[in-house]
Amino acid sequence: MRDSAFGPPAIPPDFWSRPEVIAALGCRDIGELFRLLKTLAGMSQTRIGAATGNAQGRVSQIISGNYEVRTVKSLDRIAEGLAMPDDARVALGLAPSNPAHASSPPALAAPSAPSLATAAQYPATTSDAVTASTSLWQADSARAPELISAPPEPAAWTSAALAWLVSDDGTPASEIGPGRAVGRSDVARVRANAALFAELDNRFGGAHARRSLVHYLQREVTGLLRGQYPDDVGRELFAAVAEASLLAAWASYDCGLHGLAQRYFVQALRLAQSAADRRLACSVLSAMSHQATFLGHLTEATSLARAARTGLRDQATPALTSQFLAMEARALARAGDTHGCHAALTAAERSFQPFEPRRDPEFISYFTEAELTAEIAHCFRDLGDARRASEHAALAAPSDGQYARSDFFAMMVLAHAIADQGDPDHACQAALGALRLGESLTSARCVSYVRDFRRRLDRFGGQPAVRDFREQATSSTLWAKATT
Repeated sequence: MRDSAFGPPAIPPDFWSRPEVIAALGCRDIGELFRLLKTLAGMSQTRIGAATGNAQGRVSQIISGNYEVRTVKSLDRIAEGLAMPDDARVALGLAPSNPAHASSPPALAAPSAPSLATAAQYPATTSDAVTASTSLWQADSARAPELISAPPEPAAWTSAALAWLVSDDGTPASEIGPGRAVGRSDVARVRANAALFAELDNRFGGAHARRSLVHYLQREVTGLLRGQYPDDVGRELFAAVAEASLLAAWASYDCGLHGLAQRYFVQALRLAQSAADRRLACSVLSAMSHQATFLGHLTEATSLARAARTGLRDQATPALTSQFLAMEARALARAGDTHGCHAALTAAERSFQPFEPRRDPEFISYFTEAELTAEIAHCFRDLGDARRASEHAALAAPSDGQYARSDFFAMMVLAHAIADQGDPDHACQAALGALRLGESLTSARCVSYVRDFRRRLDRFGGQPAVRDFREQATSSTLWAKATT
């Protein structure tokens, strides 16, 4: 049926369930949503404007990234004009048109929420950890402005690491609440759902399913934490929730929500303590180190990576030890400590062994030889050793697409390193390959890698290879976002 210029546009029903559309909704990227309406639904800019109450020129500005839609009123007008189904409205952070479609939270007494100013603090008890985590999920689901815009607190990384290092293992069973009985099947469901969200995160970036994960934690997992369970089930439950919280931290970090990500990391660490899972807790410390390095807090980043190794005690495994050493090397490379970085890299390579199911936890299975090689490439790039960086980045070959974001990072480091060697032709070829890998990714971190490459290109001026690359890159969403 022909689409009328009046009334709701004729958008195919499956449009709203496409991964790239869900990703755009999840991070409220209206420019990307409008681009997808053009390419996937065949809508013209004029038709989009008529449906959403925007002039054609404003639609053009939104698509190009020169105008950002921020207010809830504007978002709601767009949703109404596009006849957006309720699932899509919820993904966009809006209330559903039909209240009956909104899922109800567990019938529990609402926990007293800690102030956002103290949300990055390490909870003293398991009961405090449950309150802090569930309050964080609730505030995040509600898009509390103070939380979404909260800056990271460098001291919070160090204080959380110290609190965990000197603590005893938690005993969650002593903190059981008045809720329903919780069994291993409930824990299995948490793990299965977290695994699905992790797959989406790896393939499409943190923005793709972050809000859905947080809604799941708030509406389903809150009741489990406040339920009744024996010691062994309680520890399994807290470990599963700690891993899901760690995923929420990584997804928030990938979206550029660094203060929020830090709060999820801290709560994941405390939940791992209640689970008496030292290996998981140390992996959280390692992830904190990664974020601290990215943000340039290199003293804290180095300390966190070393705390992760120290905290393993007799539970060290080759893959975990190697990964933590690689994080230490990343921090030292950014700090310009060539000797310290080389020593950590040598130890990481010496420690590494392929994943051993009987020794290593499943959550470290991603740390393959290619992943370690990519970490080494990052280190040499940051040390200014472009030749060795390009050699290692070239060896970190793209995988089967399961870890699209990691593949993108490795390819962009290769492009950086080749550009640093003064070869714009091959650097642009590598960057185009990375942009193709990143077509489905919605990630602030990926955009930052592209921006780094743009700065490197500036030194080559208007050389033919650079001009050709810029023309080809215009179709890339990541490239478009990197221009703003």
